Amino acid sequence: MGIVFTRLFSSLFGNREARILVLGLDNAGKTTILYRMQMGEVVSTIPTIGFNVETVQYNNIKFQVWDLGGQTSIRPYWRCYFPNTQAIIYVVDSSDTDRLVIAKDEFHAILEEEELKGAVVLLFANKQMMLL
Repeated sequence: MGIVFTRLFSSLFGNREARILVLGLDNAGKTTILYRMQMGEVVSTIPTIGFNVETVQYNNIKFQVWDLGGQTSIRPYWRCYFPNTQAIIYVVDSSDTDRLVIAKDEFHAILEEEELKGAVVLLFANKQMMLL
């Protein structure tokens, strides 16, 4: 996965900063992915109310990564974060089959947003795993 990020973002952004939004339904694994990128390890998290933001340095690129909460009541506010976004990482919990249609509809709505027309999109299918 690291090689994909490197090649994709290096060719697009060069030596500069990039604003990335991590979006998806609640409990899809967005915060886990953010902190895995930041610290290189999986950490225990709680549901995100609002957002988490971290700066992730990778080679010559500094990413400002915004992890936005995915609860139904928070999703309408996602568009407040769309301006100046270069990339979207959309996370889908592929084991949550009951909500795959909702995840698809939200993803399609994001693709229709005018402010995100030039943004790179990475669709990340995440199979949640329970740690015992």
